[in-house]
Amino acid sequence: MLTAIIALIFAPTFAQAFPEMIRHHYVNCNSCHVSPNGGGLLNEYGRGMSAEVLSTWNYENEALFLHGLVKPGKLPAAVNIGGDIRALQVHRESKSVREGRYILMQAQLEAAIAAGPFTAVAAFGQANRENHIEAGLPRFYLMASVTDNLVIRAGRFLPAFGINHAQHTYPTRGALGFGFPARQTIEANYSGDQWHGALSASESEANPRTGEKERGVAFQIERFLSDKFRVGYSVWNGQSERQKRWVNSVHGILGFNERLYLLSEIAWQSRRPILPATARENGIYQFNRFGFEVVKGVHLLAIQEYTMADLKKSDSQVISFGAGALWYPRPHFEFELTFNQKKTLRASPDFEDYAYLMAHYYL
Repeated sequence: MLTAIIALIFAPTFAQAFPEMIRHHYVNCNSCHVSPNGGGLLNEYGRGMSAEVLSTWNYENEALFLHGLVKPGKLPAAVNIGGDIRALQVHRESKSVREGRYILMQAQLEAAIAAGPFTAVAAFGQANRENHIEAGLPRFYLMASVTDNLVIRAGRFLPAFGINHAQHTYPTRGALGFGFPARQTIEANYSGDQWHGALSASESEANPRTGEKERGVAFQIERFLSDKFRVGYSVWNGQSERQKRWVNSVHGILGFNERLYLLSEIAWQSRRPILPATARENGIYQFNRFGFEVVKGVHLLAIQEYTMADLKKSDSQVISFGAGALWYPRPHFEFELTFNQKKTLRASPDFEDYAYLMAHYYL
């Protein structure tokens, strides 16, 4: 079971995304990020907010690249440099098993160069299964601003679908294939005062076990009900050599006040295997993540997850619930500790205990 968890953890191209910031009136991801879907490089405003709003403590210019060692104005205005190191310690315990593992999930530099309406973004470096850093370009794209609200980009990245959260082991991410290595994607994004929309076409990397690739088309529409509520619908149509599938998802990012927030998503997948040809399978994938900021930068978490990959098979259920804490002590640092009880009926009727300690540093 720990092997399956690790497979999901290693699969994603991680990039920090902070949808919880909606409680501070940030409904659009591109307010703080270079990417219109959030995650990855922070822009100048986003770095400022990481100190002013996100972190417990900070000093002047600490949120800047290299903690302010590179003074404002020393880099060309068109250049933005960052990077991420993310590691995880996993512990699993049951009546018969007690095991743990350290995982280096991410280690990369990322840079963006802007020229007029065009912005080129690339991330260099990646962690392998032996916890070593190797060369590679896990994410890159060229983005063009057509208008103030419309951008088009093409390259290797994850298309917009559901909630873009860095925790890709949630059922609506990794289990549905939306946390796996970035796809070759072309995408159009519209970001307005009350609406966000995205339309994309993509092709996945070859599956390392089967060699198959999935080609898919995705559409997402989101409505900002106020400056603290963001609700959306996403649809995916994909086909590979082995299956055809539709995925429909509804999600909400809700900031009830300056301290309390909820991330919630439920997805319905309908897939029909082609090789071998079998009956259609319908499944549900869902999670809730409640957060409460006790003091600035310190959050208490309550997390619930549920999967039933095939509604005709009761043993396809995975049930998980837990609690934890999230801390942003200073700009550039993030720590998350969660304790979960998880039942995978296909493996055992009993709950198992999991503990996750994640540490994230961004340049």
